[in-house]
Amino acid sequence: MPWGHRSIAKAIYGYLSKNQDEFEVEYGEVRSNLGTWNDSYTFMYRYLPAINRLTMKLASTKVAEDVWGDVAEKNERGLWNLIKKSKPDLIISAYLVFSKALVGLRKKKKLNFKLWTVVADPWTVVPQSYLKEADLHLVYDEVALGEGLRRRIPSEKILMTGWWTRAEMYKKYNSQKVRQKLGFTDNRPIIFVGGGSLGSNILAKFLPSLLFIDKKVGFIFNTGTDKLALRLVKDSAKLLNRVKKKGLVQIKCFGWIDNMAEVLSASDIVFGKAGPNFLFDVVACQKPFVSVTHIGGQEDGNVDLIREKHLGWVKEKPMQLSNFLLAYLKNPKKYQNKYRQNILEEAKRNKNSMVKILERLKGELQD
Repeated sequence: MPWGHRSIAKAIYGYLSKNQDEFEVEYGEVRSNLGTWNDSYTFMYRYLPAINRLTMKLASTKVAEDVWGDVAEKNERGLWNLIKKSKPDLIISAYLVFSKALVGLRKKKKLNFKLWTVVADPWTVVPQSYLKEADLHLVYDEVALGEGLRRRIPSEKILMTGWWTRAEMYKKYNSQKVRQKLGFTDNRPIIFVGGGSLGSNILAKFLPSLLFIDKKVGFIFNTGTDKLALRLVKDSAKLLNRVKKKGLVQIKCFGWIDNMAEVLSASDIVFGKAGPNFLFDVVACQKPFVSVTHIGGQEDGNVDLIREKHLGWVKEKPMQLSNFLLAYLKNPKKYQNKYRQNILEEAKRNKNSMVKILERLKGELQD
């Protein structure tokens, strides 16, 4: 599965697996078969995120439904092999492609497992996320609930929980020790830049601003699986050294980060792509978020969410971004504290999401 959906699956499994005395829980992962669509999506995701608005507009058309059905059918075989092995009573699917495929399998094979599907967009929901055949839809909040009701999903088939964030993202670290471990030996502000497991177009907007910095600052760049972006950051670091920014701008560059919570603990503020999982990971670590880019259509609601819930700022135009960065460096504490209470409350709300899932599951078992 794509990492974001896998992260959700791991979060739910990690919590439910602590209750194995009441029911048996297994984690199953199947390699998705998306054909050429996956390559097209990756390219758009990294370099042309605004284009996806067109995809969202077409998502409700008959052609899109036919394509969606074909893609789902291609994923039935791997899921069927998993079902034959595990013989589940309930499947919680964190990936909408698999949810659609599971609906097809259940009908074709005349299976009787229950299907819970995760609606993995907070406010701008892909229409295919709602399946009338699913027994339950796990959604973030009232906005996604309303969208489900508009699509004639019965209210008893929708459960609002908050976001599904892995437990390790809430772990507390000694930030000073982590900073030293990463090579930051003074008290300069540390800015994390990244988000998006596939990489994104953030760097083209962000890197030029570093040339105008005149105060001490550290940067942690996270480029995911995008090797081209990783090389670009390393080359930019060399350029900054040549123009005598070495003492001012200290750069640490990483591709894929496994210990994200630990690395984020060393940061004071996060500039990144406003994907939902990364956004709520940052919230769990209680850091303010600055949206630098997002996928058009699909993640428009995430930007609205950041603004309306006061979790940070949206600075997606190059000059806006540059001006905000320089203003932040003049008074870091002001920006770090501005939305602290809102972020803390959101983190607590999402941490409770797993409790709500467990309560519903126990209720199903009693019935």
